[in-house]
Amino acid sequence: MSMFGRVMTPLGAMIVGATLAACGGGSTMHDQQASPGIAVGEPNPAALATAPFVEMARTAACAETKNRLFVIDGKQVFWDHAGRCADASYEQVLFGNKPETRLCSYGDTIAGPKTYCQDESARALFETIVKNADQPDLGLGSGHKVEQLNFLPAAGTAVTFDTVAKDTFSGVTAPQTVVIKDQAAWDKLWAQHTAGRTPVPAQPKVDFTRKMLIGVFAGEYASGCRSMVIGRVAAGASKLEVEIDERDVTTVAICLPVVVQPMQVVAVDRMDADVAFNKVAASDIFFQTADATSLSGIHEERTVVVKDEAAWTRLWDEHAPGRARPAVDFASQMVVGVFMGNGASSCYSTAIDGILRAGDKILVRELRSVPGPDIMCAMLVTTPAHLAVIPRSDLPVVFSSEVATRH
Repeated sequence: MSMFGRVMTPLGAMIVGATLAACGGGSTMHDQQASPGIAVGEPNPAALATAPFVEMARTAACAETKNRLFVIDGKQVFWDHAGRCADASYEQVLFGNKPETRLCSYGDTIAGPKTYCQDESARALFETIVKNADQPDLGLGSGHKVEQLNFLPAAGTAVTFDTVAKDTFSGVTAPQTVVIKDQAAWDKLWAQHTAGRTPVPAQPKVDFTRKMLIGVFAGEYASGCRSMVIGRVAAGASKLEVEIDERDVTTVAICLPVVVQPMQVVAVDRMDADVAFNKVAASDIFFQTADATSLSGIHEERTVVVKDEAAWTRLWDEHAPGRARPAVDFASQMVVGVFMGNGASSCYSTAIDGILRAGDKILVRELRSVPGPDIMCAMLVTTPAHLAVIPRSDLPVVFSSEVATRH
């Protein structure tokens, strides 16, 4: 699959890609003093201020894996967020004209998923939205106007990405990075990437009302020993930061002298921010799997770094009570792990796809598999998890989350 855009710059140490047009917001306000043409008590479309909602979402806990805001008819705001918290790990809320006006909410509680409606007149609308949260119109149809608010998450927040295209050979032979926000740019890039191929691979579909594409083309390498991957996407202070991890295994492997053109294009939630690309030298860290299962005792999203026996015992008793705990020598080793939380079917899974020494940190790459719309899955709740043992290190450990959709 593949990747291209309006913004193309040389691949280098720190590169900023210009972003394209932004999405707007609407407004609403319940006032005793009505504006001309607006009945008393009715929402005023010119009065809904979106800034307080954006600030609420940017500073919220449990919002690192999903954090989306939608303005409905310029009158209400729908918030859909999820994260790696021990409880209350996800929530969907329908607001009135300000964050203090919660009309209905659905989310994770100690007692299980619950729906609450402070305003019962909003329940039918809310239930429709929740059922269709992944549809561009939230299931509301042409009679409603739905606009997504595009904002940069809080600095340091890892952004989940979905690989749209990844290839060793590309028709794009010059190093470049791209940010794509419209179909025309995507069509042009795909044509360049697939030039000379017969048959031409099918172009991945992208909903540019909700998503944007970030692409990296390494140019030509003279050896298959060199590779490139998007290691992590995260929010910076004012930009979306994309880490490009370059690896060269020439000293530890024998590779054919073949010319390759590595490339990768990923989709992230659309946002109004410049994109900075940072190239980092990376090397693989060998790891051993301590446990990989679809039925963990931990039911919420979580990432862990364990460096002592007591913490390992507590985690294992929560994760796999009754099973023998793998031995770990914490004098020379440590454990890293990812927990996906509750999956809706047997088609959901997670795995540590790789662990790298990238610059001055250790990067743990999580790859999640989720079913596409036409995939048949056994309807049972799963709790996928993967725990790995690596050499002990005092370097900071960061996690990246990539999604792969099964088709």
